[in-house]
Amino acid sequence: MSESPKNYKELKFWQTAFETTILVVGLVRKLPREKVFWIVGDQLIRAASSIGANIAEGFGRYKGKEFERFLQIALGSANEVEYWLLILKRILPRFDQEISEIIEKNNQTIRMLASSLKTLRKRRT
Repeated sequence: MSESPKNYKELKFWQTAFETTILVVGLVRKLPREKVFWIVGDQLIRAASSIGANIAEGFGRYKGKEFERFLQIALGSANEVEYWLLILKRILPRFDQEISEIIEKNNQTIRMLASSLKTLRKRRT
């Protein structure tokens, strides 16, 4: 049986969310200096950083429904990240490979969050 994590940084889905955020920041720094890309980049960074932040905040309230609620918010933010990345992928094909890699990392987080939420819901029933 695995030991319970002592802090949020030990959670695998927080680790992948953090890695995704770092990749997103790196991508946004390379975007063209036009206002439209600044707006999309800002939204993308906000959504990406929200994933890990909500996991961390929820871990601090590691009590049933509260933690579950924060994971749901994190999952919503992860889906928002994919949305913004798909827009950038369509309008900036030169970043296709980099964006695809970020999407895959983000999808790992999405799968882990969805699985964890499913487990938490089963425990309640």
